[in-house]
Amino acid sequence: MNFDHLIVHLTDFYHGHTILAIVLAVVIVLLICFRPQAMLKTIGILAALAVVVYSLSLAIDMARSGRSHKKEMIQTER
Repeated sequence: MNFDHLIVHLTDFYHGHTILAIVLAVVIVLLICFRPQAMLKTIGILAALAVVVYSLSLAIDMARSGRSHKKEMIQTER
């Protein structure tokens, strides 16, 4: 998982939809100020989901590279 790719998408969204991005940021800040307990729960759930997705993508990448190395070793033996 490449965080640079995510940052590029976020900055592209900001440059393409500046007003919408500012409104979304203001709404998130207001929600954090007026409903901190609900927002902390939401942030915790999102963080847990991000960890799960990152772990799965890391496991998939490891399995994919292991398979490719196995194929290379099998082909070089023949």
